[in-house]
This record gives sequence, structure tokens and C-alpha cells, in this order.
Amino acid sequence: MIDPLMMRNKVLVFAVGAFAVYAGPALSSWELAQATSPSAKQSAVKLQPPPRSVIQMLRSFLGVNPPVAVGGSRSGGGQSICLLSPWPGIPVGVSNPVLEAVGPLNEMRLERGGVVLWQQRASSTQPIEGPITWPIKPLEPGEQLTLKIRPRGASGGDFAVLSLRADGAKVLADNQRQAQLLGNDRNSWFRYIEQLKPGQEAAAAALLSSPQAPPDLRQNLDCSKY
Repeated sequence: MIDPLMMRNKVLVFAVGAFAVYAGPALSSWELAQATSPSAKQSAVKLQPPPRSVIQMLRSFLGVNPPVAVGGSRSGGGQSICLLSPWPGIPVGVSNPVLEAVGPLNEMRLERGGVVLWQQRASSTQPIEGPITWPIKPLEPGEQLTLKIRPRGASGGDFAVLSLRADGAKVLADNQRQAQLLGNDRNSWFRYIEQLKPGQEAAAAALLSSPQAPPDLRQNLDCSKY
């Protein structure tokens, strides 16, 4: 015959043990969502560089990207700037191009007719590095601006000076639409670039300047060394 008191104690011990297992550390619903979200999974995986074929195609499309010499009365250091976006020598094909040059910078400006529309200066300890989101209102079709860049170590008045001219309204709209279609999917960008045909150099340069473009597409192009 089973002792009721003994049976009750066994049930109580089992219940306490089960509660101890259940009552361990638990994630909140927000933490669980963050841990299982696609962005969390992607951030845990190091992004692979763009395929070599894509970079080679961009270089063959866009040609030589010569460094722009830094001028000024106190220069004399032989410094130059490699501009990755907007791509030099080709009309700007998006209305809000990323601004990006190779290496640390002291200053960057956008001017129109000698009037400064925007400028960013480095601190004594922190240079300007990496891509900069387009800092003023979107470019109008045919609008012309001057981009001035001063590399780290250059004197106060020594800039590389580049002329920017926005393309026509249809081109700006078409490129914006294409960038939105490609979105943030790196592989879609790579596939699209690989299917570009001769004569689409301006489209390639425009997409490189788009804020949606994978940044390492630009960073793997660099400038000509000669």
C-alpha cells in the first residue's frame, strides 16, 4: 500500500525541481527578437569582399581615376586626393551622392560661385574618414557645384578642387529608381554590374555614388598610381 504522505512529498520535490529548471535566465521578447533577427545573424558573419570580376568590370568601364593634385601657395608637399564618389570626370548621376575620398582628410567643402554651402573640418585628433552622406539639399538637374578637399597634413588654404555637375532629370530619376530596386542586397548589386554593357559607364558611376551601394565597391577601386 502506498503511503499518501510519501507520494505527496515526491510530487512536491518534482514540482520544485521542474520550477528550478524553468526559472533559469530567460530572454525578454525584445531580446529574443534581436537575437534571432536577420540583421543580428548577418552582423555575426563577416561580409566577403566584392567578386574580383565585378571590380575588374567597374575599372574597365570607368577607366583611370587619376589623383587630383592639392594646390595652394603653401603646398609643395606633392599631396594628392583620390576621389571615389562622385567619380571624377563623369556627370553626377544621382541627386544625393555619397562623398568619399581615400585616406584621412582635414576638411571638405561644397561651394557654389565661391559661396560655401557646407563644410566639415577635422579635429586635432580625429580626421575625416570614410563616406559622408550628402549634406545639403538634393542636386537639381544640371546643377553645378565645386567640391574642395584638404587632406590630412595640408596647410589651411591647400585644397584639391573638383567640379561637380548633376546629370539631366531623366537620368537622375532612372538611376534613383534602379538603386531603390537593388536595395541593400549586395548580390543584386554585383549581378547588375556584371550585366552592364559598353556605353553604360555613366550608369556605373552613378550607382557607385548611390547611398544604397555597398561601400566596399568604391573602396576596392582606389586610384591610378601613375
